[in-house]
Amino acid sequence: MFSQTAWTLGLGIVVLQVLTLVMIVATVLYPLAERSAEDLAGLIVISAKTYAELPADTRPAFLASLQADNGMEIAVHLDRTVAHTHGHIYGWLLSRALSRRLGEPVTVYVLGGDVRTFWVPVPIAGQKLWIHFDRRRLASSLPVAMIFVIVFSTLALLVLSMILVRRVLRPLGVISEALRRSLKAPLPSLPLGGAYEFQNILNIFADLRTRLQAMVDHQSLLLTGISHDLRSPLARLRMAWELLPETTPQRLRDDMLQDMERMDELLAQSLALGRGMAAKVADFDLMVLLAEVGADFEREGGHWEATLPRRYPFRGDREALRRLLSNLLDNALRYGGGRVTAEFQKTPGHLLLRLCDAGSGIPETDLEKVFEPFIRLDDARGHSEGSGLGLAIARQLAEAQGMRLRLFNSAGGGLCAELSWAV
Repeated sequence: MFSQTAWTLGLGIVVLQVLTLVMIVATVLYPLAERSAEDLAGLIVISAKTYAELPADTRPAFLASLQADNGMEIAVHLDRTVAHTHGHIYGWLLSRALSRRLGEPVTVYVLGGDVRTFWVPVPIAGQKLWIHFDRRRLASSLPVAMIFVIVFSTLALLVLSMILVRRVLRPLGVISEALRRSLKAPLPSLPLGGAYEFQNILNIFADLRTRLQAMVDHQSLLLTGISHDLRSPLARLRMAWELLPETTPQRLRDDMLQDMERMDELLAQSLALGRGMAAKVADFDLMVLLAEVGADFEREGGHWEATLPRRYPFRGDREALRRLLSNLLDNALRYGGGRVTAEFQKTPGHLLLRLCDAGSGIPETDLEKVFEPFIRLDDARGHSEGSGLGLAIARQLAEAQGMRLRLFNSAGGGLCAELSWAV
């Protein structure tokens, strides 16, 4: 928003100043230059006529006076030793003024050299006199001063606009940062002296966040209560299964046991999803925790490869993070070929922990969908087990600790789970 607003204001100011400069040139500078050319044309014609009418012995004194008073000199021939340069707008104005006075076209020559000079041919009494003067005679402080004022005011307006835009938008940055934080993170303070509307927005957001947190807590409590209450009927079913007569077919007994075990697993995960995520913050070594979950993964039949530092102090909920990592590794054991590569990487302002399996991956369009509760992509991952809550619980645990969990397909094949957090 800052760049868009700054570009809009900056471009508008520059366009406005350019139009102002064009108007000043068209209504002030150009008429002044045109009037100056008319006056100079009259002085040139009078000087040439006077020179032609004076006796030869008085001409040197007249030339000296003309050069001292008006900065002009008179010659009989054009100086051909100096190359001609490009034209000059004042030369064009002077040429028009002379042409009107003399009744015939007059070309003004601009010669180069150390100092550019204007050479004006004036036909007088059957001869052509060359009146010349250097460019410094045309110097005027008015155009330079006006251009300086325009440029300085443009720069000043641009700087002031940038400062104003930055001051106005700074509270929006604070509010945006508050929206990115978790619901339990403390709200930041707005800069002093800001507009009261931004404080109202922050207060409204705080109220909405409180209501949203209460709604989430109520839903979690409801889910936890339902899952807990279903444990009793499930226990009675298990007891009834134990009392089945011996004549019951073994296949039926096995199917019933398998269904009860799946129900028990589903209820356990539902309880984990519904429980509050209040972090039990403590200091521990993240690498030690990774080694423990890696060992558990290998005991369950997986293959663990890790490129990790020896130590990394971490502050957070150790058991919640263990559950998070266990859910990710369980997902890799079921669907990812049972082989996981762990990598720990530091980036500017962030730390990354990647767990990549050797499975077939999942479609790009479903990378976010799998984090929804009870969503399983059996066709994509080639497996029908699981309840669809593992990744949902993992993301909820990650967000509760200020982490970001995302999935992406590795370029070499397989699915990668990436945990990132700010440092």
